[in-house]
Amino acid sequence: MKISEIEQVFKDVFQEEEGKVSSVESVYEMSKDEKFYKLVISIQNLSTKDTSIIHTKFMFKVNLNKTELIENNFLYLFDINCVYHKVDFENIVDLKKKIEDIIESNDFGQDIQILSDFIEAPAMFLNYYMRRSKITDYSVFDVEYEPKFKTTPCDQVSFDFKININDNYHFELSIQKKESESKEEPDIYKFQFKFLDEYKTIENDTLRNIHFTIGSNIAKLLDEKLM
Repeated sequence: MKISEIEQVFKDVFQEEEGKVSSVESVYEMSKDEKFYKLVISIQNLSTKDTSIIHTKFMFKVNLNKTELIENNFLYLFDINCVYHKVDFENIVDLKKKIEDIIESNDFGQDIQILSDFIEAPAMFLNYYMRRSKITDYSVFDVEYEPKFKTTPCDQVSFDFKININDNYHFELSIQKKESESKEEPDIYKFQFKFLDEYKTIENDTLRNIHFTIGSNIAKLLDEKLM
């Protein structure tokens, strides 16, 4: 199967989604044994009427000439920190169907789903959680997702956002997962906030309640700096 056919499938799939995708980017990575290349196609911030996917990758093994596949299967990033699923396909039509099925069924892990839900309407939900916590001095005007990891190894990926508070204060937020060295201990999620050229890192053992984690800590940082 030719690489040009693979590229056309991705163009067709994401045009037909009738949604918004920030970018569809391709890079080639040499395998460790230098016997083939990996074609890595990164999808950023896909939003359709049915689902949102903040980020995933599709990886294909291709020949050293970068012209054809050498196996009729691909890996896709199921969840952050290098959790991939393998999918076999028979031909170009089947490949397109398999990709569409993954997207339409939102077949991704918990962390990607939580982050994807967050970017659907981040300002609205942050304000909702802040009001529930009786945080009324601050309001989130805008949240902008800024992917920065086209060629970053998957275990070093961070999810980066710019947050506008009261149309006056500007935060930068980076979320990164660090896997524990022991199965007995939970993984750690690091929320790094930047405000007024100062950094503060909050650690949590889950991404659940992400809106409360972000909103409450923004309020604390503003209180510390402005009160």
